[in-house]
Amino acid sequence: MSRRQQNEAQLNSQQVSFIGNLSSPQSLLLIVLLASLLAILFTVLKSGLQNFDWVLLGMSGLFTIWCLLGAAAVLQLLKPVFAQMSTAVTAGLSFVVCLIWVACVTVFAQWFARGGLQNEVWLFDGWALAEILAVATILLGVGMRYAYLSLQYRLREQSSLHARLDALHSRIRPHFLFNTLNSISSLISVAPDKAEQAVEDLAALFRANLQSGMSVVRWVDERELCERYLRIERARLDERLQVDWQDNDISDDIAVPSLLLQPLIENAITHGIQRLQEGGVVSIRAHVAEGMVEIEVQNPVPEFADVVEGNGIASDNIRLRLQALFGDQARFTCQRSEGQYQVRAVFPMKKLTQAASA
Repeated sequence: MSRRQQNEAQLNSQQVSFIGNLSSPQSLLLIVLLASLLAILFTVLKSGLQNFDWVLLGMSGLFTIWCLLGAAAVLQLLKPVFAQMSTAVTAGLSFVVCLIWVACVTVFAQWFARGGLQNEVWLFDGWALAEILAVATILLGVGMRYAYLSLQYRLREQSSLHARLDALHSRIRPHFLFNTLNSISSLISVAPDKAEQAVEDLAALFRANLQSGMSVVRWVDERELCERYLRIERARLDERLQVDWQDNDISDDIAVPSLLLQPLIENAITHGIQRLQEGGVVSIRAHVAEGMVEIEVQNPVPEFADVVEGNGIASDNIRLRLQALFGDQARFTCQRSEGQYQVRAVFPMKKLTQAASA
């Protein structure tokens, strides 16, 4: 498995599969509504609208809810097993498992209706079981078709997401390369030794992070990339560039979008520190709060500089990437106040293992 595939498997807790996520609130609500509709339909067919049997509705509703919710729970528990199988095998086994569950619930319902409620001698009704299994077979066939179409839709969505992320990465990398090469070129005539070290840092940086095209990386890897970039810029700006890292509250294995922080630091230096004769401090804060990762970059800016225009390309790129990866759960804001420019990115917390990012 490639590095990108490993990282994406770590990031996506809800892996794309034939079964889908049956434990989500939306899925559970849909299951309950479907069970209720089936119970109403059965009651209307049995008693008619004029003599609508509310007791039969309650009993049939309880039966359908047990069948559907129980089958969903069993399939959800079997998802790790199905993950190792093909779609066709998963569909076939899911079909059989659901039929077995419906048969068990039907037999229990027969016993409960006679022996449990009426204290009568329970006799197994094979024809009733056959009728219910026949109806369940038809409904499961429709459900399997829906699950297949849903799988195809989710695969297309994932493919589209990867294409968007690759396109956004391809836009940010040349921008980074040009700015870094400009920094190195300014060192060649005044500090050739530093320029040589900067070239080595740039080569190592590209080998480690920019060749893979990954969507997410560990926080420790993203910080290492930024440290390499900052070493190149410090060789050019010397004491004018100061960096204040405040990331003790975030663990190394937290997943962050690749090339999220470096463009923000680059903008802070290019449109802030570099334009100030005395330089300044780039403050980088990262922490986790209530299941969300919050990353802030703050830097001083010239009083009358139009930093919004200068930061537009990278900011729009990062905003789009966060939206593509996390949807409405992610937020990205920029603001200027009292000579300081601050950008803030917030997105859900996920973790990557060290093996996935190695």
